[in-house]
Amino acid sequence: MFGKNKSKRPRAIVAVDFEHWYIALERQYGIKPDIKAWNEELRNEYDVTDMAFFGDFSNYGLRGELDKIRNVTGMVINTQNKSEHYEKDFTDFIMLDYIYQKAMTNKNADTFIIFTGDGHFSSVVRFIINDCRKKVGIYGVKNALSYQLKEYASWYREVPADEKAVNAYYKMIANYMSYLMVHREAATEKSITEKVSEKNDVKKKAVAFALSQMIKDGYIFKAPAPKGSKSKQTQTLKANWELLQKDKIWTQP
Repeated sequence: MFGKNKSKRPRAIVAVDFEHWYIALERQYGIKPDIKAWNEELRNEYDVTDMAFFGDFSNYGLRGELDKIRNVTGMVINTQNKSEHYEKDFTDFIMLDYIYQKAMTNKNADTFIIFTGDGHFSSVVRFIINDCRKKVGIYGVKNALSYQLKEYASWYREVPADEKAVNAYYKMIANYMSYLMVHREAATEKSITEKVSEKNDVKKKAVAFALSQMIKDGYIFKAPAPKGSKSKQTQTLKANWELLQKDKIWTQP
């Protein structure tokens, strides 16, 4: 009996906009959701009574993650809109209806946890906090999470964590450096930033930051430009392949 409530976790209802999680993560970082690790983190902190994933699973990429989702919950809601005009808002509409219904009918939950980046959810966040007197936590993909949601939520967390995000950029840069080495092309900070950003559809600022960190960490170093180079640059960038391979950032093809 003693200490019975000490380890009691808050009860939580969880709703996941999987389109946001999967698509934003792939576009921003070139990686896929780690559903298992996220679920374990969540259940360590909360007594999850309901967990629902929402998305248009006619999308090939999302459909490929269904087995991983079903390993953590049986509640998967396919929001496929069969009309000729696709709208991402259709998923938002179905998910919002689910959250409002749960907020009005479930009196036992302490916290609502919503995984989304969309500002459309600001109203339901305010409703749950102000009218239902419950906490709302937000998960969202880094660089794709609405400022409003951050402001209104009781707390928010961004994924991937900084270390994983930077590591994803490191791999993009290393792979492009490998391409340049094979094709015997010189590389500059500007050209690498532009090409990696364009090739992976990620922000230049994020690539430039990761590249500067790689130089500081010794993964990439500056060297004199080869004699007879057509480029006007006096310096080029080269990779420390041994260190990149040792730290599992790059694998030799």
